[in-house]
Amino acid sequence: MNALVITNPAAGREAGNRRVEEAIEILCSAGWDVTTCLTAGPYDARRLAAEAVVEGRDTVIVAGGDGTINEAIQALAGTETTLGYLPNGTINIWARELGLPLDPRQAARLMIEGHAEQVDLGMAGERYFLLMAGLGFDGEIVRRARSFDRHKRRFGVLPYVASGLTTVPFYRGTDFELRYDGLIRRVQALMIVAGNTRLYGGRFQLTPNAVANDGWLDLCIVKGRGPISLVRQSLPLLLSGSIRHSDVETLRVRQVAITTDTPVPVQVDGELTGMTPVELRVIPRALRAIVPPNFASSLIA
Repeated sequence: MNALVITNPAAGREAGNRRVEEAIEILCSAGWDVTTCLTAGPYDARRLAAEAVVEGRDTVIVAGGDGTINEAIQALAGTETTLGYLPNGTINIWARELGLPLDPRQAARLMIEGHAEQVDLGMAGERYFLLMAGLGFDGEIVRRARSFDRHKRRFGVLPYVASGLTTVPFYRGTDFELRYDGLIRRVQALMIVAGNTRLYGGRFQLTPNAVANDGWLDLCIVKGRGPISLVRQSLPLLLSGSIRHSDVETLRVRQVAITTDTPVPVQVDGELTGMTPVELRVIPRALRAIVPPNFASSLIA
């Protein structure tokens, strides 16, 4: 296997980075031809992945977090180059979706024995996403959390928690206009999440029935107008991890155009990408990804 490992040295802590180095040694011991490149800043992972595609490498392995994966898939989409993953980020949602150990060394051993599957990608405007896109409240959290980026390595998920707590008291819902399947609808919502996969924030499921290669996006519309609605909607989710007892609407779409009277932030895979209006759509089976041996989750049909 001819592989490029893209390592984001800012994604993990020192101990995690040492484990990534040991994971690479495990791959080499299994006969993989591995080259390692460190990212130097934003968009570097995309550039390195694009170069790997041009060079004809079999696999691009991301050693970092979900944000680094998102950069890499911008170049891997629609190619024969396969995505591999050594989790070393803040939340590591893709690893959790696949049931991968969060220790990069154990993940490397499973990757050696794993196989490639074709999975869908979503698109928000012109940017691909593997996991989900969020509009409204969670987009605002990501926007505010950007000021804490320099602290992510030290404090992990805490900057997002702090951003969420400071956003809740002042956040107001938005009138969203949705156009899909020949329909035009207006809904008052706190946020809308389009899931290609199921986990949200690493623990919660807003799109619990999503299948990553069925050619659909699952939408979760969290309804409400202000802080009281936000707290009321969030408590069942925080307590159970499920949306069952919240006032939400779920539906499945291949494409939806979303506009708002006042622009709201849009995030994909935890990275801020812009503001509404935005078109969300699915690109069926656009990415080859390594999954562990005996992967049995209904996430991939």
